[in-house]
Amino acid sequence: MTVFLFVITAMGCGTDKTRTLKVSCQNYSWSDVEVLVQPHLDDVLFTALVMQGQSANYKTSAAAEQAMDEALPEDVKGILRALINANC
Repeated sequence: MTVFLFVITAMGCGTDKTRTLKVSCQNYSWSDVEVLVQPHLDDVLFTALVMQGQSANYKTSAAAEQAMDEALPEDVKGILRALINANC
């Protein structure tokens, strides 16, 4: 969780919203995506994410794809995009 917060902080300091964030897949799990988006998603989408996460072999990138929503803050979307691109 500490690593996750550091990435959010680091992304918030930049001014270029198009830069690419590099992530290391072994540092993230689908539950990190859950924690990241929970304050921003409505109850239905959040419940769907959690229910899907309880299935076997749920990939972090799949959670990020499911959680992606235009209403999310740019820094959160940047992290989700990085997880999707890394195909974790």
